[in-house]
Amino acid sequence: MDKNNNIYVKTGFGIAAFCVFMGAFASHLLKEIIEPADVITFDTGTKYMFYHAMAISFITLSHRKFHQNIIDLTMFLFLGGIAFFTGSLYLLATRTIWGDESYIWLGALTPIGGVLFIAAWVLLISKGFIKSGDEKSTGLIEKKKHRHRKSRSKINSIESDISVATIDN
Repeated sequence: MDKNNNIYVKTGFGIAAFCVFMGAFASHLLKEIIEPADVITFDTGTKYMFYHAMAISFITLSHRKFHQNIIDLTMFLFLGGIAFFTGSLYLLATRTIWGDESYIWLGALTPIGGVLFIAAWVLLISKGFIKSGDEKSTGLIEKKKHRHRKSRSKINSIESDISVATIDN
């Protein structure tokens, strides 16, 4: 697995663990100090972050099915979406805790995160998958050529041994 993909998988798993923590935090602590509507907003942010953490992990673990540059761009879009969408929802939901209602402008960032999520999914649909027979992207052609060269050199060695044995007899 590519070094970036290894980092992406760990990032996806780490975000998923953070989602579990945030969900527990919301249901056990936040529900006592913020309005029910704000708890729902917080929960929505957690759900979307979890969905995209799983997507990050799945896509990266399936890296042979996707072009690497598309994986890289998709991860950038997903992480940006998480930051804008979930981050703004978290801040909006907890603004009363901070005692400052001026955070209301953060609501304008939420749709930006949603657009980043949508862009990542559209990118995967339109450009993400490696077509059958398009093995260059996965490095399979190079591996096959290398195996072919090794096999060819073994055959040449065996042919020369047979030639020498035939001449000697």
